[in-house]
Amino acid sequence: MRGSQSRVATLAMVGVLVAGCASATSPTPGTTPSPSGLVASPTPPASAAPASSPGSGGPSIIAIAAGASHSCAVTSDGRVRCWGGNGAGQLGDGTTSDSSTPVDVIGLASGITAISAGGSHMCALTTAGGVTCWGGNDFGGLGDGTEIPSSTPLHVVGLASGVTAISAGLIHTCALTSHGGVKCWGYNGFGGLGHGTRAESRIPVDVSGLTSGVQAIAAGNEHACALTTSGGVKCWGSRTGAELGNGSTTHSTIPVDVTGLASGVTAIAAGPEFTCAVAGDDGVVCWGREYGSTPVAVIDPARRLSAVAAGGSHACGLEGAGGVICWGANYHGQLGDGSTTETDEPVDVSGLVTGVAAIAAGYDHTCALTVDDRVLCWGDNWYGQLGDQTPCRGMSSSAVPVEVDLAPRSAIGGPTDAPIGRVEYATGSTDVILRLDSGPDLGVGELEGEFFQPGPEFTLYGDGTVLFRNDRAERPPVDGPIVRARPFTLAHLTDEQIQVLLQFAVGEGGLAEACHQYESRDTDGFGSVVITVRSDALAKRVNVGGLNPLGALVERLAEYDPGPSVSTRTWTGDRYWGNLFEASSAIEIGLLPDPDEIGIFQWPWPSITPAEFVGRDEGGWIGNPRRVMSSAEAAVLGLSNYGGVVQRVYLLGPDGVTIYSFSLWPMLPDEMG
Repeated sequence: MRGSQSRVATLAMVGVLVAGCASATSPTPGTTPSPSGLVASPTPPASAAPASSPGSGGPSIIAIAAGASHSCAVTSDGRVRCWGGNGAGQLGDGTTSDSSTPVDVIGLASGITAISAGGSHMCALTTAGGVTCWGGNDFGGLGDGTEIPSSTPLHVVGLASGVTAISAGLIHTCALTSHGGVKCWGYNGFGGLGHGTRAESRIPVDVSGLTSGVQAIAAGNEHACALTTSGGVKCWGSRTGAELGNGSTTHSTIPVDVTGLASGVTAIAAGPEFTCAVAGDDGVVCWGREYGSTPVAVIDPARRLSAVAAGGSHACGLEGAGGVICWGANYHGQLGDGSTTETDEPVDVSGLVTGVAAIAAGYDHTCALTVDDRVLCWGDNWYGQLGDQTPCRGMSSSAVPVEVDLAPRSAIGGPTDAPIGRVEYATGSTDVILRLDSGPDLGVGELEGEFFQPGPEFTLYGDGTVLFRNDRAERPPVDGPIVRARPFTLAHLTDEQIQVLLQFAVGEGGLAEACHQYESRDTDGFGSVVITVRSDALAKRVNVGGLNPLGALVERLAEYDPGPSVSTRTWTGDRYWGNLFEASSAIEIGLLPDPDEIGIFQWPWPSITPAEFVGRDEGGWIGNPRRVMSSAEAAVLGLSNYGGVVQRVYLLGPDGVTIYSFSLWPMLPDEMG
């Protein structure tokens, strides 16, 4: 797949927000506020949600949690379901495959009262007061005594009972005991475990000085905080010190008092590098990265917030009447006001001015649980963490709440086994009836080896001509300074052979019911694949990326083999694309090889100047300068030999100073119009 690269989420900080306000005494299942996950998500009282899902007769939702790129919910019968990113097994379904639809966590079909979401791991609290965790296990964040990730739940060592609340941080976790004590485990590089040292622990250890008197906990990236029974806040850990809230700029391995918050606090939430608290007459106060090293007021007490949730760089509050407000970063619409405008002032979440029982904030997304038993999410959806099954919306972010589909349902836009009849099509020699093209043409020499794949991988024309380029063709030898790539292969198909391809593409391949787009970022860019089909009954251009049902079709076209009965030959066109860019900077940093070692040619076209190579729109980005070359121009230096696909050749510009990297490949028949 040309230019395709896995999207790796590098989270320098993953907000583990959450104010899991639990009573210092053992809670009554279903009535005690839930601990936190990556967000503050207190479980609503039993009266806040119906006993069963509206119209379904099934269990209601009692708790939600949002992680870096995933979300989870707990039903009233104690079942846990998760959706979104699953690279570390945080969905708990025994796989590491992302899912935009909720999946059941293996072994947790009942008996769970609360959940908490970390960066790439999850933890759950059982009715017996035990703790079980799953997902990523760097530094022992799962608490099972190892650092081995698990895609299914594991029991935390020593915590089979006696726990009332949990809070999962980026790669450490904390628990609140029925005696009001706090235990933590996992990463401890800056003292986030709070036991007086910076030594990691794969099993729970007591937080120094907090063996009793705590009613809620919240864990962030590298810090954690506790809400005491007297309404005060203490914090420990912290990379910068600001998250401690005591005016310090250094970390602490033991809890310290947050300045000005000795009493009156009713809820807390920890983001990646900041913390917020609902502080009575002071309203909501926050401290840390965005706010400073001591608490500052951010929400007027007149808003009467009952809970707060902290995301990656945003936060949200739950008003007494059940309305939701958010503030902070908004580049993926995580504030939910219908825009992507960042704001320090709170904005109302669209459609949620009342009726919400709990909130949860992930890194770039937010979720809410309503009193009528719906789960709504908004913001980033790259991994499917919104759980929205709106047909053909794909992985698009949403700046307004969308409802999570927690009911099992069949896939939208999938392949079909139903018989496909004859597919009629245009028969012209330049009529494209089926094409696979991975992103924009990467005719650039700085992409080495197999990543250089100019032009569509597969094109079928109406007259039966098929042009394809894949690993089945032999790579030409290095020709002096000229580095060549695999050429295009030409074949001619009969109508019967065309029908086989089109019927597969439309039916089993999934094009007939496919959405037009399965991603929103990098459209026609790196990491995306465009499939085009044109027939009398179906004309569709599908942008494939992220989760999609077209894998079998993409694979068949990308690795196309017409079979031994079809004769093939190397194809060369009448005109070529010439791609040119200045290479000096890439050579200096070692991205391109030294021309003194592999050779360089003098500028070979007296009548052509570098200025004639111009950039062009490649679907959202301006590609490298390109020019149409005649067959005579392409034949210079033997460039058009071996099929005329040149990955790289160095040319010394007409000025005798500038070094250019030049690439070449033949234009396809439909491009030459």
